[in-house]
Amino acid sequence: MAKPFIKHTVPAATKAWLKKEAVVQKKLHKAIQKEMNVDFAPKRAKLYEEFFERIKTRGFNVHFTDRRQITEEEIPTQHRKDKVVW
Repeated sequence: MAKPFIKHTVPAATKAWLKKEAVVQKKLHKAIQKEMNVDFAPKRAKLYEEFFERIKTRGFNVHFTDRRQITEEEIPTQHRKDKVVW
């Protein structure tokens, strides 16, 4: 059985605050997206290259002390577009 909806009224001041807060949050979200997707992209690309170089030379742990080196053929040449989640 569905729960009954409790009717209530939202004060005009609260509605105005919510509207203003939504604008502020959208602006903040847009700034964070730009920072993560545009400003940080070159550094992220460099970090990817450093990681790929490291797993080609040092490898990575498969189990406890067992290491496996990655061959050049296994390294992706082009990866998908980054999706930043925060």
